[in-house]
Amino acid sequence: MISKYLTISILCVLGVVCFLGDTPRSSLTILAPVYPDSLAYDQGQLFLITCSKEQTTGLMISTQWAVEKLIDIGSKANKDNFAKEVFKLFPAKSTLELVSTSFLFYNGFSKADSISFPYIDTITVRFFWQLPQFAEIIRQVQNINASHVLLQMRGWKDTVYTSTHPDPINPDQVLYRASVQLLPGANRIYFASNGMKNEAEEFFVNFVTKARKSESYDVQFHGSPLAVSCAKCHKELPSETNADGERDKCGLCHNEIAGGLMKHGPAAEPKECSTCHERSTEKNIEIVPKGVPGVCFDCHTEKKDEVETSAVKHKVAHDCVICHSPHATDQPKFLKNDVYRLCTGCHPNHLISHPVDKHPMRFSKLNKDSNEEISCVSCHKPHGSENRSLLKASGGSMAVCMQCHQK
Repeated sequence: MISKYLTISILCVLGVVCFLGDTPRSSLTILAPVYPDSLAYDQGQLFLITCSKEQTTGLMISTQWAVEKLIDIGSKANKDNFAKEVFKLFPAKSTLELVSTSFLFYNGFSKADSISFPYIDTITVRFFWQLPQFAEIIRQVQNINASHVLLQMRGWKDTVYTSTHPDPINPDQVLYRASVQLLPGANRIYFASNGMKNEAEEFFVNFVTKARKSESYDVQFHGSPLAVSCAKCHKELPSETNADGERDKCGLCHNEIAGGLMKHGPAAEPKECSTCHERSTEKNIEIVPKGVPGVCFDCHTEKKDEVETSAVKHKVAHDCVICHSPHATDQPKFLKNDVYRLCTGCHPNHLISHPVDKHPMRFSKLNKDSNEEISCVSCHKPHGSENRSLLKASGGSMAVCMQCHQK
């Protein structure tokens, strides 16, 4: 009898496996961008994805979001309000990847405690509230004798694309065009046809604060077989008969380049790309013939003098795109990241308490009469200086201190 039931069970399992094996799976392929080294040099990126026409009714793209906030927990009322502050930081239609907390005491920040979740867990804010890990954070906030908590969160936010274009190479496929904004550093982006997150394709890219190597320009959309096919209908694209294309229409595809809050003049409305770019018919790619910093100094002559004639030179200042985006970012001055992270990325020995113990490096006002937050550039000049250590004030270290501490 046992043998009979065992045989029936095995047959049932095999039947289910066979049935699942015959179930059509949505397939998708990311055509662009192509990163041989997984590095991106711009915050805004254009993605081209091809999917099966029959199996796709919409494409869900999960891009990364991140937030950081120093929350006051110095009073009982603020401690009780902490959970609401966390809730307000979550974007709509988002899930969670990482939560990190670090408490601020008189002598500095505590070591950060972190909780992480994989994409497939789809941890929403309401689900996170019900987890014991969040209850433990609330317990710590209520009982700890700290003035503030530094809360860092990171996750994914979902956007569904329904507008498609014919695939010029495969009539059974459709193309999706998506503009994506990257976070500084590592980005894990997921693409799921029909919203099936359990079958999502992961795309990893690292948005870096460094200059782009010239050889990486050889791998791009323009000049590829797909681009040649697209140009048969899209006359604005560079082609064999029109090498330059219609340069005032770059924004039809490259609107994501100007997707940041701070837009660089020529890229604010991508019709003036030829201010910096030129098409190389020999290599069939876009180039910057004057290079960096040459093309930058054409407009920013005051920075040229500062970089080239200062007595103390900042060795990375000649390569403007290490710190600045030539197109757009969410940071002031077109920076690729906030000042603290840009500077400490090269100067890891100055993460906290610089230049003396307990001296803040961020999250504090520069002085009582200013709303400016203290940062590395409060004391140092990033392009060049006449003083040692790129200090703003002459007369030694104390001269810099006396700018704020006059008594």
